Amino acid sequence: MSIPVEFLVAGGFYTFAALAVAGAIGLILARRVFHSALFLVLTLSSVAAELVILGADFLAAVQVLVYVGAIMVLIIFGIMLTPQQVELPDIGGPGQALAGVLVAGAILIVSTVVIATSRWPRSTPTPMDKSTTETIGHGLFNAFVLPFEIASILLVVAMIGAIVIAREE
Repeated sequence: MSIPVEFLVAGGFYTFAALAVAGAIGLILARRVFHSALFLVLTLSSVAAELVILGADFLAAVQVLVYVGAIMVLIIFGIMLTPQQVELPDIGGPGQALAGVLVAGAILIVSTVVIATSRWPRSTPTPMDKSTTETIGHGLFNAFVLPFEIASILLVVAMIGAIVIAREE
């Protein structure tokens, strides 16, 4: 007796979703900043796995390369170069924590109501045999080449501006 593919896909989806939520909760509850960074790696990796299951292989690769790779290395370097004993003033009190819980609860209620009452359009399933990278690349270098080039010029100008600002006299 074989297990249906839909069951395996759904099981993987919910497993990685639970890992992402557990990583996010661990990120918030961790006492050490380095442990929070490791929980963030777990969360971002789980999101990349979700994207693979959903058939968005290009986005999953970007998630792993940019966020799990480069951004997390930058965050860990920042943690390592920061002095360990930093005294932060206690500016929040119990009222601020209560306000945070109330706002989070309100967002949960509004999101649940919107999801439950909205009519979601049914789309026809697309075949998963074609890579999304090819489709994105074709659109990026044909139909959207001008916005792509404008964005690249804007990023180069921003990088040059950051170098000029950061350069010491």
